[in-house]
Order: sequence, then C-alpha cells, then structure tokens
Amino acid sequence: MFKIKSFAAVFILVFIFSCKEREPAVPVSWTLEPSGEKIQLPLDDSTANVSMGIEYFHDKKPLLFNSNPNTNSLQIYDLDGQSLLKEIRFEREGDQGVGVGHFHVQSLDSIFIFPEMRPFVILTDTSGVIKDRIRITLPEGYPMIFVHNSYYVSPPVVQGKELIVKVRIDGSPGSMNQETLDKKKLLAAINLEDGSTRLLPFGFPTDYLSNGQRQFEFSAAGLNGKTVVSFMGDHQVYFSNSENEPLQSKSVRSQYLDEAMPTFAKDVDGRGFSEYFFAKSRYESLIHDPYRNVFYRFAFPTVAVESDEELRALRSSPGAFVVMVLDEDLNILTEKRFEAGTYLPSNFFVGEKGLYLSLNHPDGPENKEDRLTFELIRLGSN
Repeated sequence: MFKIKSFAAVFILVFIFSCKEREPAVPVSWTLEPSGEKIQLPLDDSTANVSMGIEYFHDKKPLLFNSNPNTNSLQIYDLDGQSLLKEIRFEREGDQGVGVGHFHVQSLDSIFIFPEMRPFVILTDTSGVIKDRIRITLPEGYPMIFVHNSYYVSPPVVQGKELIVKVRIDGSPGSMNQETLDKKKLLAAINLEDGSTRLLPFGFPTDYLSNGQRQFEFSAAGLNGKTVVSFMGDHQVYFSNSENEPLQSKSVRSQYLDEAMPTFAKDVDGRGFSEYFFAKSRYESLIHDPYRNVFYRFAFPTVAVESDEELRALRSSPGAFVVMVLDEDLNILTEKRFEAGTYLPSNFFVGEKGLYLSLNHPDGPENKEDRLTFELIRLGSN
C-alpha cells in the first residue's frame, strides 16, 4: 500500500510540473520613463548651455566631455561630483594649433579631434598636446568626413589600425536621382598610420528616392563588427554583421510618425524644404547602449506650423520627439513620446544607469543659463 501511495504522489507531482511547463510565458513589458534623477553641471560665462558636442566616457569615474568652441577647448566634467574636472585649451595657430570641432574619446590617452571642413584627424590626450596630425585623402565625390557629437550621431569606431567614420556625399538632395545615389557609400575607413582611406561597401537603400526626394542624413552605430544604420526618411533600419555582408533591412516604424514618410519636390522652395526638414516626420540619431545592449532611435512626429516664425522657432526649440528602444536584434521593446518644451533631444548621453536627456530646452522650466542639466530616463521591465 505504501508503494502505491508513493507512486501516486510522484505521478501527481510530475503532472503538476508538466502542466506548469505548458503554461505560456508572460511577455516582458518594457517602459522608458523619467526617473527624476538629475545631473547639474556648472558653467562659466564662456560656455553655452546648449552643447555642440558631448560624449560620455568612463575611466576610474564617469566623465562627460563637452566641446566649447568659444574657448577652443574640451571640458571634462566629473559626473559623480557634478563639477568641472579639467578644461583642455588648444592653440588656434602654429604647430600645436587646432580648431576644436567634433571629437571622440577612445581613451584618456587617445582623443580624436575632427576640425570642421579640414582634411585632418588630430590625435591628442588630456594634456592638450597634439600627438599626431593625420592628413586624410577622400575619394572623389566625398568632400569630408562628418563626425558630429549631437546631430545624426555616428561615433567613430577603431578597428585595428583603422578608424571607421561617416562621410558626406557630393550632390544636392533636390537634384539627386536613385541611379546616382546607388553608387554612393556611407562610411570610410581611415588608416591611422598614413591617412589613406577606403570606402566601406554599405550604401543607401535602393528605393530611397522611389516616391520623391529625401534628405540624405543618417546615423550609424558600430560595435563588434556589426553596423546598424538609420536614415532620416525611412522607417526601416539596416544592418550588417560584417563588412563582407550586404546591409539587410528590418521594419522599425514608430507608431507616432506618418505611415508614408514625407518627401519633397525637386523644385521645392526654401520654406518648403525647411518645413520638410524641421516640421515633418523624420528619424534622427541612432545610438547604442552598451550597458543594456539596446539601441535608442530618436524620431520626430509631424508638427503643424502656421507661420514662418513658428517654423524658424523649431530650429532651436524642437517640438515633441520620440525615443524608441530596440533590442540587439532590432526588435522594438518600447517607445516613449516626450512632449515639446522640456527636453532638448540634441543633447544626450548614455551612462551606466541609462539614457540621459538634457533639460536645457529653451522653453523648459528647468533651463538655466549657468548649468548643463540632464535627467536620467530609465529603461525598466515588469
């Protein structure tokens, strides 16, 4: 009798566990929400509270680098202490002269500076001494590299002796046709020893201009050999796992943007192009979060404008925007719409705790001229 009871108990336990195994998994729900946790960095009179370039870097402590064109310097802020740690001022002329444009911090011993409209990559460190001045030569049809820290952000990537950078293409968006665009490339590899360059095989979508003219702006994120690209006028995101594989597409449409992405006519006037560029649905920066292994894709819904004054205001006072969160396979985890007048979407960085957005929107209640203020936007799940 004991053996029978024992067998029955085991049978019941097995039945219970097998039922549990068959229960459907509860889907994970993700949220992206303001945390109320803020960082406030004091500014001197020479430093604007809207940055043309910021970049996060973690050494022994979390640091934020800020480009200050007024003093031709890079400022280093201690985020733990919320204070200015150091300001690296550069000469404008001579052997040590450089115009601080955009930059990338590879390490504290290797800081790359990209002077605007100049065929050079400058290598320096936190001492401010110019260690190397690499003259680069780009192929015909590519007037310059375009490494910007706040506009369609595409951080450079060091791969061995090469630096992978975004390039600009020749040609007006209003006059370009698809056949010509198909020949253009997005990225170049700079040899850091001799300055020679080669174009990577990645190009524009073959149907990008199929419904009308579009601006060429894009953002690229690279990590561990993988390249991910987001274009201004395309719901799709494009990716490749190596330089030897073509870009593949994946639909990553924001629910807040127009279903049909806007285009403009070849004979569009200045106001029409400005409206397309600042008031119509578009995607901007795509950035990788290495701490959570996700991507943030910034997007802007269409804004109704009734006057030229309202249109001009959008240049410095952007309207509502969206931050999409994509997993490592570019699936949408969640997206959050932020209404106009609080956050400045061109100033952001990613730290250990998450995404930080600037509170220095010109119309924002917490906008202060004497400080850079950021709020942590926390990614969470159930």
